[in-house]
Parts: sequence; C-alpha cells; structure tokens
Amino acid sequence: MASRARLEGLGRALRAVQRVPEAMREARNDTLHEWADETRTDAEARVPVRTGRLENALDHDVVEHWGRAEVGVWQEDALEYALYVEKGTSSMADQPYLVPAFEAARPSVPRTYRAAFRRHMGAG
Repeated sequence: MASRARLEGLGRALRAVQRVPEAMREARNDTLHEWADETRTDAEARVPVRTGRLENALDHDVVEHWGRAEVGVWQEDALEYALYVEKGTSSMADQPYLVPAFEAARPSVPRTYRAAFRRHMGAG
C-alpha cells in the first residue's frame, strides 16, 4: 500500500534557503559600512583638537569584496602625529581616541548584522 504526501510551502522554503548566502553578504556589507561610519564619527568626537588637522585626517574605508573595514589616518603628513596622540610620547601623555572608538562600536556589531540579515531576507 503506497501513500503520498504533499508538502506545501516547500518551494517557498527552498527559495528562502537559496537567498541566504546573498543576504549574508549584503548584511555583512551593511554592517561594515555602519560600523566604520560610527567608529569614525566617534573617533572624530574623541580626538583632541588643536588645529583640526588630525580630526580632518580621520577616514574610513570598506572593501566589500574582502569583507574588511578600516578606520584611521592614512594622510602621510598626519600619520606620525596620529600615533603620538593615540599612544603618547616620553614628553606627551597619551590621548586615545581611535581604540576607544573601536571598543565603543564593537557591541553593536552583532545586533546590526542580525537586523540587516533579517531585512535582506525580507523579514522586516
């Protein structure tokens, strides 16, 4: 005696599963952009300002292909000074601005990723 069962919704479930890798990539990219922007903005607020040169030198870059985000100073004329301010010297106390900004943004990353993933999967 043979029996048949009909699976309803299987096609929809398979389509959702097929969307997962792309949704993960898009969620990762959204998260990287949000993290980098938030970290740069926070670092700008924390950096000591005398001339504004260091504050203006802060930037961020996101390389979506590699899943990498960077926040820092790349202008050659400000790079050495940026390190001195962050880490201090024998004649100048450290005034960290970049590492605290990284640490402040870290806790929001998983929540941001989950929300972006749900959004890209079509769940809100």
